Amino acid sequence: MDAMVHEVPSPHDPHVRHLRWMFLAVVTGSFLFLIPWIGYLSASLPDHHEVDQWRFAWVGFDGALIVAIGVTALCAWRRLQIFIPWALVTAALLCCDAWFDIVLDWNSDELAGAILTAALAELPLAALLVYVARKMIRLTVLIAWRRAGRTGAVPPLSRLTLVRLTTDAEPGPACGCGPGHAALPTGAELPVGEAGDGGAAAHGADPAHDAHRAHGTDTTHGHDATYRADPAHDAAAAHRADRAGPADRDGRQDPHGRS
Repeated sequence: MDAMVHEVPSPHDPHVRHLRWMFLAVVTGSFLFLIPWIGYLSASLPDHHEVDQWRFAWVGFDGALIVAIGVTALCAWRRLQIFIPWALVTAALLCCDAWFDIVLDWNSDELAGAILTAALAELPLAALLVYVARKMIRLTVLIAWRRAGRTGAVPPLSRLTLVRLTTDAEPGPACGCGPGHAALPTGAELPVGEAGDGGAAAHGADPAHDAHRAHGTDTTHGHDATYRADPAHDAAAAHRADRAGPADRDGRQDPHGRS
């Protein structure tokens, strides 16, 4: 896990920050440029236009679509992660195919066929590819989430940031032993003075311990599960022994290690 985290570049790396700002500038600039460009095209493009490469345009486009579908199917058969981007690319091409088929056949006798093809084949296949790609992304995030040591629910993809798995720290257990310590189940207890690997001893229901902790004299910090000599604790233990009776005093051991 540590090796995997070390391979992830830090979002505070100057090189990473520079590349991120360049990417944001290009994408945002393209978005802002296309807004007036659409207005210009809507006002300047003619209603009728003849071209010499009409057949080549459609054959080329459908050829690219066939290649995309084939690579997507191959990646799915081989269970490759690269299936996700190929599925999204293929879905986008299918939507474009449906759009141009309907729009370019709007005033022709082939409009009904274009609509049926889009409604029954192209758009359903595109929706299926997007759905499966989303499920695969969600599964990949869930596996990374668990391997990062997180136990909470995985946020929706719309609210999960790109660096969430490496920058947010998982809250530690209530014992304060750190994120590597697995909390014991409810009701489990370890004897005082014994600590498991990477964890502190847990106390069960104990009036003397509770009273001792209520007076602020509990000294079990981190992995230290021992008590310092404390008159208040000794008095609480003696009072509990007196209440237990002679038989219990003779035959039962104090849970804090005192016989």
